[in-house]
Amino acid sequence: MHPAARGLALALENDRSVDRVLGLSAHEPPLLGPKFELVQASPGDERFAAALAEAETVVLFPLLEASDRDGGRHARLVEGIQAALDAARRASTIVLWSSGVVYGAYPDSAVPMTEAQPVRPNAGFAPAEALADAERLVLGAAGGEAGRSATVLRAAAIWEPAWGTFLSRVLRAPVVLGVRGYDPQVQALHPDDAVSALALAATGSLEGIYNVAPDDSVPARAVARTAGRRRVVLPERAASAAAEQLWGLGMAATGPGELRYHMHPWVLDAGRLRAAGWAPTRSTAEALADAARGLADGVLVGRVEVRRSDVFRGAAAAVAVFAAVAVARRQGRRR
Repeated sequence: MHPAARGLALALENDRSVDRVLGLSAHEPPLLGPKFELVQASPGDERFAAALAEAETVVLFPLLEASDRDGGRHARLVEGIQAALDAARRASTIVLWSSGVVYGAYPDSAVPMTEAQPVRPNAGFAPAEALADAERLVLGAAGGEAGRSATVLRAAAIWEPAWGTFLSRVLRAPVVLGVRGYDPQVQALHPDDAVSALALAATGSLEGIYNVAPDDSVPARAVARTAGRRRVVLPERAASAAAEQLWGLGMAATGPGELRYHMHPWVLDAGRLRAAGWAPTRSTAEALADAARGLADGVLVGRVEVRRSDVFRGAAAAVAVFAAVAVARRQGRRR
């Protein structure tokens, strides 16, 4: 189950207006609160559709794998989102957990970017392209329908190792690679702040697109220093060629399209969400420091983690493409 989904389920335990929290996932999460019920099902299963049929709020968490080589995972993700939207016909609130990567990373990217910026994910970076398609489906699901709202939360960079993002993989590598001549500003969103934004959206008090980000950013070179890793800078041509070659050999977990997100900024402005009542509790530096403390005593090479001479493969995102949280509110509140 997506780490954000687990965090949201725990946060809703303290919401007295929430009666039940259903977690829909192919993988069983750790034990959560007494309101939580796991529905171990995937899109297409009868139990999946039945669980969503009575939900008032549905929060969708795409589980993405950057190493999708044939587009199959992308297609299954889109199908899963559509199946959830079809099943949740009675839901008044649909929330999608997305990412600022949909804006793309370009030399002319505004710093910071507001929600008014166009969606233009960099070609060749599967997670950004998949999320852009998922956003279109969710925003189109409301379609002006009375009594139904759609909310997309675009998160800033999350470096926490447990979240399994492409950035957390950077911290777990033997060295942090940089491209000569590029030192873009970067952000780090703390997981607790991500969950508080999700909890606000799950109440139905938001509608539309909102960036979720801290107020500050730091130069990319500061990431390696904070994480206690060595930073190695390569010429752009060498970095691009190496990424292409390692990807082709299956020795890298992502393709060369990711490289642009390490060369150019994709810093977000969360002013709109702040105006709605949310505020970050950690700065970029604090979130990076927390992420560094969560690093395992090993390094990641491609999709293989090496720790004390043991080699193991992992990450739920490698086998799952979709998770959701369905929320049922108390009858009195609904009336």
